[in-house]
Amino acid sequence: MKSRKKKIISVQIIIFLVASLLLYKTYHRENKYVEEAQEVVVANDPNTNSFNDIQYSGFDLTGNRYVLDASNATFKTKTPERINMKGVVANFYLKDNTILTVISDEGLYNNLTLDMEFKQNVKSTYETNTLFSDELIYFSDNGKLIISGNVRGESIKKGKFFADNVEYNLTNKTLDFSMFNDGQVNIKLKN
Repeated sequence: MKSRKKKIISVQIIIFLVASLLLYKTYHRENKYVEEAQEVVVANDPNTNSFNDIQYSGFDLTGNRYVLDASNATFKTKTPERINMKGVVANFYLKDNTILTVISDEGLYNNLTLDMEFKQNVKSTYETNTLFSDELIYFSDNGKLIISGNVRGESIKKGKFFADNVEYNLTNKTLDFSMFNDGQVNIKLKN
């Protein structure tokens, strides 16, 4: 009987030591992580919140679904609805089962109006069409894109164009081209 009690006590002591070791290692690692996170927060402006690898998704006001990814997002505590982003990729899943993809170095997302601005090295792709520009603004309430600044487009089926400003209506699928000065829109159509 005594040997059985000794075995049970020995097993309980071993289990207790293993559990204690696991708890120590778990909390010891967690404390290191918290210390590193605190260093990052202290380095930032106290009026600004910052996040890495963020994703926003939902439906715009015209019923199209969107997913907006950014490698970094910041917002001021006074204006939390205006989110500044870096390394932006947006996918718009349109009602006609097509996808519009917009990629840019920087962006701005308004989580109240659902409007989006894309800036610097903007590339937008829709079916066989690609647009490059300095800026692209998406208006959620009417499903319009305003593309401006060194706009150049390439279409596998239709050719190339150059313009200062392009307005694209997602609902009607129409493009309106314009120039800021007296210059002409340059369009090269394929036969």
